[in-house]
Amino acid sequence: MTWAANHGASLEVLREVQGSLTVDLIMVPRSSFETCTPGETAAQIKARNVDQFSYFPVVDEQKRVVGLYYAERWFDADAPNTPIGKDFDRLSEDIVIGADASIFDFVMQADVNSTNLVVSGNQIAGLVSLSDLQKLPVRAALFALITSLEMAMGLAITKRWPSSTDWLSLLSNGRREKLMTAIEDARARDSFVNEIAYTQFSDKADLIFKGRMLSQGRTRLGKSFRDIRDLRDSLSHANQYAETTDAAKNVCEVVRFIYTTKAELLKVIETTEK
Repeated sequence: MTWAANHGASLEVLREVQGSLTVDLIMVPRSSFETCTPGETAAQIKARNVDQFSYFPVVDEQKRVVGLYYAERWFDADAPNTPIGKDFDRLSEDIVIGADASIFDFVMQADVNSTNLVVSGNQIAGLVSLSDLQKLPVRAALFALITSLEMAMGLAITKRWPSSTDWLSLLSNGRREKLMTAIEDARARDSFVNEIAYTQFSDKADLIFKGRMLSQGRTRLGKSFRDIRDLRDSLSHANQYAETTDAAKNVCEVVRFIYTTKAELLKVIETTEK
């Protein structure tokens, strides 16, 4: 099987991963909810919110979930005696997500809607929030997405420059020497695949820019590719990558950039194949 064929398989596997890694795997189940009622006040919620939950599902007299109350705003401020019933987000499409939705469906918008009620059938089954981005299913989904992007980058490069000599000449002398050493070692072990398979992520990013395959400018691309590389390294070494609100929101931005970039690269690949 050639490397290009493996690329096609990886896209199929990615779709399967996206379909199997769903929101219900990372949500807080309803049985673990800390809720509040419309009649309680903001001050009362702050007094009993010793675990500092950012959001509370709001329930009516029949224990039906009717919305979300944002409690984090009072972490460092005095909470008023305003009734929750006058100050909460009622159920709407903006704050709900299906239990069988892909984890990426949540990640793609979690920096805007950081907490979603999870719907299963005709009831609220759980709650998922920005803080859940470090759970194992999300790690697996992110790693698969980044791997798929890197494969698309490699394929786009080989389509743009069918002869490896052409794209090798665009790398710096130091990077080219290290790459050739790795290729020679692989040939000696009879494990050679093709030249592009031995490039680093930064090599591919550099070549993608030099080939003018993407619409963004170099400054924007440079930062985004560095963010992807840093995220991939954190995933590979089981490090923290979304330990703060800002870091988690950056993950959402990186994921959107990956999807946009893959779409552009696939167009490059399709164009060169015609």
